[in-house]
Amino acid sequence: MSARRRRRLWPWLVGALALAGGGAVVLAKAGGGPAPIDPALVVTAKRGDLAVEILETGRIEAREQVELKSKVAGQVAEVLADEGARVQKGQLLLVLDPTDYEREVARAEAELARARAAAGFAKRVVAQRTAGVEASVVPAQELDTAKHDLTEKTVAIRLAEVALSAARDQLRYTKIASPLDGTVIQRNIEPGEVVTPGVQSTFNGKALLTVADLSTLVVKVDLNQIDVAKVALGQTATLTLDALPGKTYAARVTKIAPASVKLEGREVDVFPVEAELTQIDGLIKPGMTADVRIRLDSRPGVVSLPIEAVADEGGKQLVTRVVDGPDGKQTTEKVEVALGARNDRDVEIVNGVPEGARVLINPPSAAANETKM
Repeated sequence: MSARRRRRLWPWLVGALALAGGGAVVLAKAGGGPAPIDPALVVTAKRGDLAVEILETGRIEAREQVELKSKVAGQVAEVLADEGARVQKGQLLLVLDPTDYEREVARAEAELARARAAAGFAKRVVAQRTAGVEASVVPAQELDTAKHDLTEKTVAIRLAEVALSAARDQLRYTKIASPLDGTVIQRNIEPGEVVTPGVQSTFNGKALLTVADLSTLVVKVDLNQIDVAKVALGQTATLTLDALPGKTYAARVTKIAPASVKLEGREVDVFPVEAELTQIDGLIKPGMTADVRIRLDSRPGVVSLPIEAVADEGGKQLVTRVVDGPDGKQTTEKVEVALGARNDRDVEIVNGVPEGARVLINPPSAAANETKM
């Protein structure tokens, strides 16, 4: 269960226990002495190292991942890799039917040959008329006309060369190869299906194939402006995943966005942050979600309590301390405390209660007690 879900369950747990115990967390009952204190609602102030962390939900992704799309239209002739297949950079993965593009190349080659032949003829005409002008048997105007014709034929060659180059490119695009060493993590196309080029170079809105380098994974989180100001490159992070209970993964912050972006569909500015996993076991996969704890600092040897043990009443931070009376019965008292560093679970107690003190989790407020009584 994620840390956030645990926090959300505490108020329900306290309420349920209170109902089951007839108001066990109330400090006094109508008609008599103190109510019994449920041991499940008592925690002890402990001394130890307190990790100052940011907790956010993130998504696992491959650091290098490419969606393969088609630059030309055509019918798929072959798909040469299945999902999960390991591929190498330059390896052929998908082939479109090249028939139409081969025909275009042949046509462009023939057009270039005709243009070159025409230019060759025009060049010979210029040579002949140049000799005629020098011999005073051909008017100069005819030479000018021949030179103009040669210029046009030369331009036609260049245009034909460009057309042939474009046709060859189109033919080359009928073969789609892997741009990196990696693994095919998604396949959305089958032989016989038709793809379109340009902006719609996908099949039903999806990439034809997706290849990722699974040797390097990152977790991506979106932080608010307050939290991102505390994060620095190189800070460590710990990941836990609902999909892999009992396992934790270490990561290190490798990228912090220089500017905020708006979340799609929401008017919220966030700063994308990436942390690269320093350990990969083959179980964690792109697309999984994770609770990410980015460690900002560590407070060694401090007294701390769960955050749920501290209540804000009138601007004062109070805890409800459990005290053993001389008759062996337990009573409670409100104690003001000074707080220090915190994370999403625990808070440092600078003064107010010592190490070993027992306090209530989610103690009832004074107003709630008066209502009960």
